[in-house]
Amino acid sequence: MANTETLLMIFIAITGFAVLLQAFVLLGIFLTMRKAVKMANEQADEYRAKLMPIIDNSGQLLQSGTQLVGTVKDLVSSTQKLIKGIEAPVQGAISELESMTRDIHAQTLQLQANVDQVAQKARRQADRVDNMTTSFLNGLDRFGSFLNDAVHAPVRQFNGILAGARAVVDTFRSPAPPRPRTRPDQAPDERDLFV
Repeated sequence: MANTETLLMIFIAITGFAVLLQAFVLLGIFLTMRKAVKMANEQADEYRAKLMPIIDNSGQLLQSGTQLVGTVKDLVSSTQKLIKGIEAPVQGAISELESMTRDIHAQTLQLQANVDQVAQKARRQADRVDNMTTSFLNGLDRFGSFLNDAVHAPVRQFNGILAGARAVVDTFRSPAPPRPRTRPDQAPDERDLFV
């Protein structure tokens, strides 16, 4: 049982470590993505701040003179292209980070499922080993009881037979109690007759 509990504690620790590692990876991705979005927004705001006065001034120049119309239109279109060019990479980076986050999350779920599956198999194997060990020890206990009965019963019988034989031999070895002998010419004593 201690072996099973140790294995379960190890698998729980591995699972906890995997979940903690996943949390750190997701936190790192989140922080990196937030920083990238913030930097992109700052750059976009910076370009807007620089370009908006130019656009406003170009609008005023259009009203004031027709000479600058062609130049202003080019400037406005290049500014719009620049803004659109900045937005596309930022959106691509954001979608890429979202895709990476989904992939990492899916892989973490797969890892969690694999760890759970390994833990379940280890638990089943530990239960199986425990059942096998219990069965073996129960059989060993029954065999010991059988062996004890098989050996002690004949030994007790043999000891009983040996004790009986010893008692018989001791009886034959001990001297017989002395009998009073009477002479044929002597009359029997009254005490001997009265029994």
